[in-house]
Amino acid sequence: MAYCHRCDRSFKSDPALQQHKDHSGNHWVCDDCNRDFVSREARLQHYRHSPRHHYCDACDEHFGDEDELKDHDEEEHYYCRDCDEFFSDQKAKDEHMDARHWYCKPCRRTFMNENNLRMHLQSSIHRARRVQCPGRGCTKAFVERSHLLLHLESGTCPSGATRHLIDKHVTERDRNHIITNTSRLIQYPDGSYLPRTEPQYWATQRSWNGCAYECVLCHREYGALASLDQHLRSPAHADRIYRCPPAGSGCNAQFVTLSALLQHVETASCGVSRFRARVRDLVDEATAKMRRLAV
Repeated sequence: MAYCHRCDRSFKSDPALQQHKDHSGNHWVCDDCNRDFVSREARLQHYRHSPRHHYCDACDEHFGDEDELKDHDEEEHYYCRDCDEFFSDQKAKDEHMDARHWYCKPCRRTFMNENNLRMHLQSSIHRARRVQCPGRGCTKAFVERSHLLLHLESGTCPSGATRHLIDKHVTERDRNHIITNTSRLIQYPDGSYLPRTEPQYWATQRSWNGCAYECVLCHREYGALASLDQHLRSPAHADRIYRCPPAGSGCNAQFVTLSALLQHVETASCGVSRFRARVRDLVDEATAKMRRLAV
């Protein structure tokens, strides 16, 4: 015989007793913990505070682990995961997120730092692609001039533009050397400056060091020979022919590519903002010549 002390009732078997506990209003059983509570509220308190349970009180729903519960809270409730805090409505949550986190309110997305948020806000998600590629045969458009330069420097533009052509056009036009570093350029008898001719590198099977393909210049390792070749063709080992314009600002930033300098100009707070218009003019003058390149 099985006996229920709380209800003062006897049952023929333990399964019958368990069935009684499962359906009786006098019993509130937690099956996972095999505990019987005197009221529904007592069992709820157990669910809320026991580390064995991941329970949403509002939805009366259990989850497999804490991450699942937090995923649910983010999707179904006004919840800040980082602060572990709930809000009454979306407006209250947005105000909190805007004040405490790197948060894009229109997209309701949180970013790890200010720079990531700024890059997101400057992307085509929030800004129109108004910078048209000047290269003949190219129909692409970009949000920023720096994005256009990345496209041209990559060598993928149908116009045939390359990083070397961009560097040549800029050094020819930057006669006052506002952004070019003469110590890293070659001076010709007529007083003009041009970038040094970069040596051409390529990898062979001899680059294999027993574990990976190794760059002889910087000792970076790659899993495939093609990846090492791509690294050698990149600007990774090129001269830093561009510099941040403000003399004496303490910035002293130097760059291999014009696109990297322009990104610095658009975002830096080192005093370069007063040179922004001149840098943009040099970029526009250099890229304008792309229109005359053959397809």
